[in-house]
Amino acid sequence: MSPAFREENTPSLGELLKPSRLAASARYRSRLVRQWLVRGFLSRTLGASRKLWGDNKGPSPLLRRNLWAANRTYKPMATATALNLTKDFKDILSRTAGGRLATQEELLPYLTLGSVDERAQVNAMLADAYTHQPTAERLAQAKVFIQRAWLLSRFSIDILPLYVRIVAATGDTAALRDAFKRGGINAARQGQASEALALFDRWHYAYHDFDHADRYEYDFDIMNSVDDLAAPYRYVHDSAPALAPDEKIRLACLVQGMTQVNSNLIKIDLELAKYRDRSRFDLTFFVLESEDEVLSSPQGREYLDAFEKLGCHVVTAPKANDVEKMLLGLARRINESRPHILLTSAALATFRQYYITSLRPAPIQVGLIQGPPAQFAAPTLDSCIGWTRHPLLDCPLDSTWVRIYLDSPARDEINFYDRTEMDLPESACVLLSGGRPAKFQDLQFWKVIVDLMAENPDAFFLAVGPQEDQIPFLDEVVPQELKPRIRCLGWREDFLEILGTADIVIDTYPNGGGLVVVQAMSMGIPVAAQRNDYMRPFTQTDWSPVEDFLDQPDLLATRGDFERFKQVISKLIQDPGYRRESGERCREQHLGQANPAATVRRCEEIYTQLVERYSSST
Repeated sequence: MSPAFREENTPSLGELLKPSRLAASARYRSRLVRQWLVRGFLSRTLGASRKLWGDNKGPSPLLRRNLWAANRTYKPMATATALNLTKDFKDILSRTAGGRLATQEELLPYLTLGSVDERAQVNAMLADAYTHQPTAERLAQAKVFIQRAWLLSRFSIDILPLYVRIVAATGDTAALRDAFKRGGINAARQGQASEALALFDRWHYAYHDFDHADRYEYDFDIMNSVDDLAAPYRYVHDSAPALAPDEKIRLACLVQGMTQVNSNLIKIDLELAKYRDRSRFDLTFFVLESEDEVLSSPQGREYLDAFEKLGCHVVTAPKANDVEKMLLGLARRINESRPHILLTSAALATFRQYYITSLRPAPIQVGLIQGPPAQFAAPTLDSCIGWTRHPLLDCPLDSTWVRIYLDSPARDEINFYDRTEMDLPESACVLLSGGRPAKFQDLQFWKVIVDLMAENPDAFFLAVGPQEDQIPFLDEVVPQELKPRIRCLGWREDFLEILGTADIVIDTYPNGGGLVVVQAMSMGIPVAAQRNDYMRPFTQTDWSPVEDFLDQPDLLATRGDFERFKQVISKLIQDPGYRRESGERCREQHLGQANPAATVRRCEEIYTQLVERYSSST
């Protein structure tokens, strides 16, 4: 159930910084320079042309220096120590940018300057020059220069953009994460909260952005840094009196995903609101976006309308140019609502969320564990509620497992696409998997899909979530003749309309799905999946909550048994009668356990116990 917390159709920074893209960027810049020369400079007088080109028809030092200066990407901040470059060093930079490398004898006088600030800038400029012809060898040398510049600059924010561009192109995600962490801690030490939180978020999602991997970890150095930023503004709560006989428990829910497409977290928030006991609980939702941001987003307007139809008040963050001021304003609004409990839907989804919980605007803070503990179970919480079992094994807080039996629309409630609209034959057997691109990165999973397509000519496979270019090895594993029957549809708002065209849903691997499984079961579509392995530590990159929703042994394979997994799917493809019967069993199981009201009642019991325990404590 863990979302990526960002728009899925936007290319990741890792994609934008591939060497091929850097090379294309360099070629583009070179083309612009050539056009500039032809249309402008070279049309001037012959004397000016001689000055530019010199007597041997080669570029003069003046032109080379100008070309490097026009193309450079590293520009020190105004606050940086000024470095007066000699003409010789400018010439070295221009030659390097153009492909002619300087010798180490030429570079040593500049690399050994006495001033550490000047040496940092020299290394950064050399790193920049090397990226203008981004071969693997030049990028490796650029990485040496930029890492030295990063260290010599004492992890200056000025160096960071170039550092990220170069190190990302070399595929060193660990070094990137360390840079984001160092830069964020430096910013926090200087009291720059907004900059620090942004860099910590870059650290948090580096594996997702650069490696397409759902990998998240606790880092207590970072969390301590955020706690220190929040400490001067932290709320202190006196012991609470016992609840009056007719007093309602006030819940403040901190929302994540208010402007995101098809946010599963918002869907769960809406279920909690829909089935709440209005006679005993007041529920107010608080969002990290401003009112203007919410209303300018189609998803934001849709979610806002849905909350209001359920009689829930939604409080947005105040408008502010500074993130820290905005967060402090939102925390103040939470505190002024006098909540008994702050309920967080994703307390570590971003470090803005964590900053809010570090301020402790409510006396009791409860987290919903809806994915990796490192995204949901912040140490600043008092207790957690988990929908699935495996994350609770490694949750460092008191936690309660509450089975989440959410309901989903039946087939007759959705206006499904006609197969002709999807360019699918009526007689096809349609297989479908859904989820974020990070869930489609396993080579063995795709080999099973390819084998199934090859053995079953009438079968089609729809991957709803990723685009083709988000699966690096897809062209290598999918033969050309099968490509028309294997389609990557990208992240979609109309997932349910597409889901209705499927005959079989295949759970993603190694990161399985939850809500997709439930939605398929509710529509009578059989689900083939691999079981979870509870004997291993929880990791978002290799787990499945399927057994929390589906108990049909013939549809589940032992984790990692791809031969059995393929057999399960093959039988569903080749035996239509068995497929229909399996789908009906899935639907019946769903109907027998789809009871969101019971889930909400159990949560409300936990809220009540926490409030009673807090009010009776000293």
